[in-house]
Amino acid sequence: MRKAMLAALMVLMVSSTGMVLPAPAGAQPAQGPGLPMASEVMLTYSAPSEDGQGHITWSWTAHNTGGSSASNVVVTHKVTPSVPVTYSGPCEGTAEKITCQVGDLRAGGQFEGEVVAELPPGQDDNVQIRGRATWQESPEAK
Repeated sequence: MRKAMLAALMVLMVSSTGMVLPAPAGAQPAQGPGLPMASEVMLTYSAPSEDGQGHITWSWTAHNTGGSSASNVVVTHKVTPSVPVTYSGPCEGTAEKITCQVGDLRAGGQFEGEVVAELPPGQDDNVQIRGRATWQESPEAK
């Protein structure tokens, strides 16, 4: 019983902060009637594509793989080295920090966008993108 309760707390900590923390050895997530599964937002990127005109594009998807809704979902991207970002739909910012206000994301739901950067001559092999998603548990999961 104590292990199940501890695992349930670990699951809530993961969903509330968006950070992955290791579970204690042997702990199993508590599931069952009356105890909803936590939300978990995963961020994935497509392989970058170049258009031959000096632009590189990444498509991205934020997908809630958990069992409950996530609220206040925010996806943040960073392109390195810093290059001009010509499109970051539906987001705002520069290569230093591109912020996407996703909002609420139901269980199993997803939100997609893309980032297009302008490549300076000779930098086509060195440009990378990385990002993270943060969120809060929706009230019905608490």
